[in-house]
Amino acid sequence: MRKHSSKNRYHRHHVKVLKSEVMSPRIAWFNFLDFLKSLTKFAIIIGILLAIGYGVREAIRYTFHQNPDFNLQSIRLNDNDVMDESGLVEHLGIDLSGNIFDFDTSAMERKLLEIPAIHAVKIERELPGTMVFHLSTRQPQAWIACPEEGLMTTRNQDQLLVDQSGFIYPCPQRQLEQAVHLPLIHVKADSKHPIQAGITLKHPEYRRCTYLLNSFRDIFPNDLQIIETVYQINPWSINLTTRSKTTATFGLDDHNRQLEYFSQALHHAQKKGYEIETINLIPKQNIPITIRGEEAPPRAIPVGDSPATNNDESRRKNDLQSLLNRN
Repeated sequence: MRKHSSKNRYHRHHVKVLKSEVMSPRIAWFNFLDFLKSLTKFAIIIGILLAIGYGVREAIRYTFHQNPDFNLQSIRLNDNDVMDESGLVEHLGIDLSGNIFDFDTSAMERKLLEIPAIHAVKIERELPGTMVFHLSTRQPQAWIACPEEGLMTTRNQDQLLVDQSGFIYPCPQRQLEQAVHLPLIHVKADSKHPIQAGITLKHPEYRRCTYLLNSFRDIFPNDLQIIETVYQINPWSINLTTRSKTTATFGLDDHNRQLEYFSQALHHAQKKGYEIETINLIPKQNIPITIRGEEAPPRAIPVGDSPATNNDESRRKNDLQSLLNRN
């Protein structure tokens, strides 16, 4: 065993001597030269790649960016109700003598989306020299007003519109003609639900009013223009005023039945040649009605009741009550 251990010690000592002999300055110098050669090859490869990249870039620049064939020749914009071509050029500051490949389409899209009335934008280049713009615009469903916050109750350019999703935005000039016929929703000031452009409105009164408007739109899709204002008057009812100054009171639900009664009452009054001042559609029977011009307070006349006096107003209300109570 001792002899074997001595041989092991001798072997380790011999390896150390060989290592020290191998790591001579001459060998280290040659190793360093090999490293320099490898580094030089790597640098040459990198240089070649950079040269190729530069050449490609210059080729692209001369082929596309400095090629007069690709100068801007026309702008094509889809039909929309927010912006025309001249407004587009002005808003984006487009250089009409520029090259279409010099335009940063991503930056253009972001700038167009800063306009609240624009919902989505897609910009494409069409060779040789056309820029194609497609704008998706927001479609308004109503005006929104909050007099307590100084928001006007008029229908004018830059007053606030709200689309179907509840997004608020100022009315652009090109939407005013169609928007002027839309209803006006009044809401009370609520610090938790501010009324301002560029946000999606979560105001509870707004949601209840739009629920009624959506029901109206579903039943009478072509008659929305008869509505002047909609506003919640208390925790259980909503007032809808028509452009002919009839005020109808609705509940927070059961709108289909109430709207059907409302439609019948208006048609009956029109047929008989008088106007309804107020109508409360929440009751299912004996609906309170007042007729424009009468001085008596509103009262419900059930079917079969004889009017207290034989005047026109009482007879008209009796006829209308009979009509509605039959449903």
